[in-house]
Formats: sequence, structure tokens, C-alpha cells
Amino acid sequence: MNITIINTSNKLYSKNDFPNHDVTLFNTTELKIKSCNGCFDCWVKTPGKCVIKDDMEELLIAIINSDLTVYISDIKVGYVSSGLKMIHDRTLPLILPYMDIVKDEVHHTKRYEKYPKLGLVLIENEKISDEVFDIIENSYVRLSYNMRTELLFVIKDDNMLGGLNNEISNY
Repeated sequence: MNITIINTSNKLYSKNDFPNHDVTLFNTTELKIKSCNGCFDCWVKTPGKCVIKDDMEELLIAIINSDLTVYISDIKVGYVSSGLKMIHDRTLPLILPYMDIVKDEVHHTKRYEKYPKLGLVLIENEKISDEVFDIIENSYVRLSYNMRTELLFVIKDDNMLGGLNNEISNY
């Protein structure tokens, strides 16, 4: 199983933190990733490729080629970090500008035949209320609809990631 882990928290992880799993790991604080500029060139001028040249190109390749993509984020002001939000904005090249009806809703047409299953780890630096957790989980369910995949889990975890290792083992 091909697992991609995208860590946007301030704690750096290594492959040694996932001893029983073969993972591709990105610590985004060590990468150069710019914000999406909203030009839509990835749809119009260079279909499927972002015109911004930075480390995001490597992440997009890893995401689309993985069976499971797991995002790790601190909670900031009741939501995932701005770094993770920026990563999601930059995944626009993975879908098409056209629309389909999915689960009685309008969503983008998929560009690829297969998309990875998704997981989200919320680093619990402070108590995450049930309300905040539900809001985040629901928004990631919606993200999974747009990517034509399934959200396998959203978990609260500490910096040691024991819960994530259990989820990966259960997958």
C-alpha cells in the first residue's frame, strides 16, 4: 500500500515515526510552497499542471499516486492550519473545471481514474471541542466528495502519532 503523509504541523516527523509502514512523508515547513494565485491556468493553459514552480509539484504526484493520503495539522482558531488550507487550494490541478452530479450535489469532474482515500490527524495542542471536531470532519467529508474518494478517518492525536499508526494498521 502506497501511503503519503503530509504534515503541516510545526513538529517534524521522520519515517521512523511510522515503524511498521512504508510511507512517503512531507514536512511542509521544510518545503517551499507558495499560495495559489487563483489564475486557473492549471485548468486552461497547462491542464493538470500548476504554473507555480515550487515543491507542490512533488506533493501532487505523491497524492495522486498514493492509496492513502493522510494530512496532519495543528488546530488554529478552531480549524486546520493555514498551511493545510493552502495545500488543499493547490490541489486544484487534480480535478477538472467541469461539473458532475455526485450524491445529489454539484462537484468537479475527476481528472484521474483513481484518487487516494483520505485521513486527517488533528494534533491536539489544546482541547478540541466536539463542535469544532464535527465542523472539521464535515468539511473533509465534502473534500472527499470533490476528490471522488472516501474519508477513512479523522482523529485527534498527540505529537507521538500512536493513533495514526493504529489507523494505518487497520487500513
